[in-house]
Amino acid sequence: MTTTAIETRPAEVLRVTGPDESYLLVAELFGMGAPIQITWVFDDDPGDAAIDSLRAGLAAGPLHRAVSRRRVPFARHRWVRSPLPVPTAPVEVVDADGVGQWADAVLRASRLDPVRGIGWQLDSARIRGGGRAVSLLASHMITDGHGLYRLVADAAAGRTASLPAAADGGPFWDVVRIDAADAAASVRAAARSVRILIREARASKPADTGSAPRASHTTGSGRPRSGPDPDTTLATVDVSATEWAARAAEHGGTGNSLFTALLAGIVHRSGRPITGPMKVCLAVSTRDGEDDNRANASGGVWIRLADPVEPDTDLTTIRSSSKRAFVDYADSGADQVADNLQPIVRMLPRRLIGRLMRGIPGPDTTVSNLGTTPDSALRIGGRTASGFAIRAVMQGMPAQERRVRGPAIAAWAVTYGDTVTLTFFGIDPDDFGDPDGLRTLIADELTAWRIGHRFW
Repeated sequence: MTTTAIETRPAEVLRVTGPDESYLLVAELFGMGAPIQITWVFDDDPGDAAIDSLRAGLAAGPLHRAVSRRRVPFARHRWVRSPLPVPTAPVEVVDADGVGQWADAVLRASRLDPVRGIGWQLDSARIRGGGRAVSLLASHMITDGHGLYRLVADAAAGRTASLPAAADGGPFWDVVRIDAADAAASVRAAARSVRILIREARASKPADTGSAPRASHTTGSGRPRSGPDPDTTLATVDVSATEWAARAAEHGGTGNSLFTALLAGIVHRSGRPITGPMKVCLAVSTRDGEDDNRANASGGVWIRLADPVEPDTDLTTIRSSSKRAFVDYADSGADQVADNLQPIVRMLPRRLIGRLMRGIPGPDTTVSNLGTTPDSALRIGGRTASGFAIRAVMQGMPAQERRVRGPAIAAWAVTYGDTVTLTFFGIDPDDFGDPDGLRTLIADELTAWRIGHRFW
């Protein structure tokens, strides 16, 4: 494959805005990063040349970006082409049953810095006996799951459109003039958002935040925990797509509602104390077609489950609640409280922003179902992956923050061929801080739903 970089100038300046601006604030205020990882497993090795070609294609495209700071207060920062060289890594060798452990290690060792321009990395490992494992890491600040699919497909096909370099913004005073216009628009957006937030505050009633207060260093059952705080935990498991669809249909649901029920059941099975309804965040893609060039175009809606979700339970309530939440978001997304915080936050002092962000409660669990993986995202160098997984984690969050902020656990699902691959990220150190314990919770819940499974 020959990669040709097409130097295109966007019709308008590509700004750091929306979810990518939120991730930028989290990185600058708290030192936390959020890498996304795609892992491919190939039975037939695509070869070093194919991996190098994919790396070159990604480097020539919009994934290779950095932040150019605004020149005028209240304006949004710009996305520009990264000035740094393309990251490379030596090819490792792993056993077939060690691919999951290798991918975990690559993810944990990563220290992406998308602000400076180190926002992604591509690693691979030959599998003893034949095959190849490939890992692509990209900061959630610069893309989301569906966006990464498109970037991979474009890079593999030689379709690349590089962002402008920081020096291409034009003369200094032209940059200032454009930033001043953006700052004025930000002030108008903030004024509109204030009106929406005041209206919503008047209309809303006080509600229970959900999770019970947590004491430090306790297990989910309240027993004291000794020793250092556990790290976050990771697990990846394959299930049959046919079985998955059959169980969902048997109980009046879809794959999405079954996935939600599975996570809710794992939370209950962990013994995590919850007061009031369980809060579940369902990820939503807000990307608007192939011409949507936003870095991160993801959002989320919340549903609340009043009763514990038991295995083999009826899924119609979860299905109807999720559908209603998605429809409401699509109909009134511009009026959502979360979508109207950003213009206001941009105007506030850093110290106050930090206090506000720490005070925002999180859900008990987050589920992200990316649906069927496009064939174009499964292929590297003409080979199609036999295994595929995607996940996103948060790095650098202290244990006490993980206890009180939420979510306690997050999970992702992708479907390809007759496989659904589920990835889990245990966040709360007390309820999901034991790697073997997390696997046991997942296995027990899948078994209770009569779904066979195989861990990576």
